[in-house]
Amino acid sequence: MSVDQMSAEYTGRRRILVMDDDERERQETSRILGEAGYAVDTAATKADVVTLLGRHGYDLVLADLNMPELNGPAFYELLKASGRLAPPVIFRIQRGYTPQYANFLMRLAAPVLMKPAPAADLCHAVERQLPPSPAAPQAAPSLAS
Repeated sequence: MSVDQMSAEYTGRRRILVMDDDERERQETSRILGEAGYAVDTAATKADVVTLLGRHGYDLVLADLNMPELNGPAFYELLKASGRLAPPVIFRIQRGYTPQYANFLMRLAAPVLMKPAPAADLCHAVERQLPPSPAAPQAAPSLAS
């Protein structure tokens, strides 16, 4: 779901931000995660990312490591500067990365997922990185006999 297509139907679902400048990659990732039951927002530009991070708390971000205007290190700095608790991030890349990115990823111990990823691999990576869900409130036992 893009910046201008957001809806309030997200109650109770884990929310994921997919940021990638490749439209086909954004759409396919959003479709896979949506079908898996996640609420998904997408961002194609730095402005979209800033807008969405200001509006919502995310359980996870899938971030294109080489996105123009907002590559991995720049995105990490943006998260730190926000003053909010940063969600877990999976960085995605289409092919090999430079020593600069390798050092950045090792320093963060950040997970990396090659793209395009098969749906099962994408969902498995997301499940591994999502923080545990808060337990649903349990009904108090009845005292009536």
